[in-house]
Amino acid sequence: DEVRQLTLAVVLRVTFGLRSGGSGDKLSNEISTTIAQYLEAIVACANEPIVSIAPQLSSNYRRVVGSGGLLEKLRRLVLELIAERRRVDGVVPTSTVEGGAPPSGDLLGVLLATGASDEDILLILFDLIIAGSDTTASTISASLLLASKDERLVSRVREEPDALSVAHEDVRARLPVSTAIARETLRLYPPVPFVGRRSVRPSDVCGYSLDEGVVCCWSPFYFGRQFFSSSVDDAWDPARVWLDGGAGGTTVDPFAWLPFGAGVRGCLGTRLGLTESVLAVGCMLQRFDFTFERDELTYKYDLTLNLSENRATACEVRKI
Repeated sequence: DEVRQLTLAVVLRVTFGLRSGGSGDKLSNEISTTIAQYLEAIVACANEPIVSIAPQLSSNYRRVVGSGGLLEKLRRLVLELIAERRRVDGVVPTSTVEGGAPPSGDLLGVLLATGASDEDILLILFDLIIAGSDTTASTISASLLLASKDERLVSRVREEPDALSVAHEDVRARLPVSTAIARETLRLYPPVPFVGRRSVRPSDVCGYSLDEGVVCCWSPFYFGRQFFSSSVDDAWDPARVWLDGGAGGTTVDPFAWLPFGAGVRGCLGTRLGLTESVLAVGCMLQRFDFTFERDELTYKYDLTLNLSENRATACEVRKI
């Protein structure tokens, strides 16, 4: 739960420029609270078998989509924020007005400056917020549990530069061990178990003829375990797979590591999610010692990766 609060705070800052739980205005704080409630409710829905049979019988489902529910409330609040930003910032499309106001540092400001409609902005922001907080929290949590069992690996992370001092564009080059930990966790425990795509026209894919409207699914969970490399198994080992020669010295198919998908339909938040995971893993392992209830990672998939049975029993600040 604590890591989910952290990732939500980051996503809110990047998308809306909001500081979760801060001393901002009433609208900003209400959006932060409502998004947290919304995420909690949709995860609860995923754990209720009744939702797939008779969703209206689920109180969590009604809480999300019912009249006056969280989805309706969140939509209204975000549209209010968009209107307020248009009014206060005076943002106009830079493509049509010479010398127009430059976009602010958050995604909302960038989208406003492109001239995108409120509805398009709403959909993009919803995708990033809903998909980018809970999934990234799972990656960070799993990485901390798995890495904490390997003292040598943790020592290598602590030899890297302070994660908080590294510019975003230099993360991969200056934090290779922290990057390897996050990438290895995503290889074996991707945020979602499978991804579906609908054929928009008759097609031939991998020797199969597909009619228009056919839905095909592929699994990043399976790809990372079966097709990644002939010399790499299911054991979590960042050093062997991503460092020290990588993948046992064999060639890795670029389409075997697809936790975020790929191409024009890939995840919008790929770079944000991976960068956030690497920096969080590096920063936290450099500053804290963790002890967990379980030695092995216990997981299941609901809508996304669920690590609710894994809890840290101790988190001690290190003397640096």
